[in-house]
Amino acid sequence: MRKILLILLPIVLLLSCGKLKGQFAFQTPDDKGYKVNQSRFEYDSAKEINWIYQFDSVPGDRTNIGVIILKKELGWIDILTTSDYIDPLKSIIYGTLKEFEPGDYKIVLVEITPEGNKTIDEIEVYLYSDEEVLD
Repeated sequence: MRKILLILLPIVLLLSCGKLKGQFAFQTPDDKGYKVNQSRFEYDSAKEINWIYQFDSVPGDRTNIGVIILKKELGWIDILTTSDYIDPLKSIIYGTLKEFEPGDYKIVLVEITPEGNKTIDEIEVYLYSDEEVLD
């Protein structure tokens, strides 16, 4: 039994170490804090929506992160691309959705590596408008 544990432990550590993961949370001007685990992310497009991504664990050195905001038209269209980083002292990525037209959006986080970008996580958000459309 002990030999099996000694064999499995390094394999489990190798599989869990290389993957960055965490969770998104959102805050509207009316919220006191960030909300997580909602069933559907819908917000008024007239309001500024703050979002964060909290990483569960951070590697020992600086990791470059790409932040991509996509809007759904006929397909997903790239409308905003920025970069940020995480390191042992900074494990949260911050962003804002403001002045976007109503519609479906996707926030995608990627790890920027010399071999290419690796998707870390993504989430879809719907922005609606309460304004009536006049003919």
